[in-house]
Amino acid sequence: MPRKRKTPIPIVVINFGKKIKELRIERKMSQMDVGAALNIDRENVRKYEKGLQEPKLSTVIKFAKIFEISFNELLNL
Repeated sequence: MPRKRKTPIPIVVINFGKKIKELRIERKMSQMDVGAALNIDRENVRKYEKGLQEPKLSTVIKFAKIFEISFNELLNL
């Protein structure tokens, strides 16, 4: 049985996950490709995409770099 979160998932985390998945698919990359570029495993990429794991600021910056977009664009600011 899945664990329940004590706090709800922030909408910005959910939107970030949707955006990185969209960018990954648009660029024809697998979760493994993205994970290799970020030096993380595929499972963590999956968690970010699903909004299950909140990324650190440094990780968000790395995602922006590998997708070659601005930090603001990645976060829809």
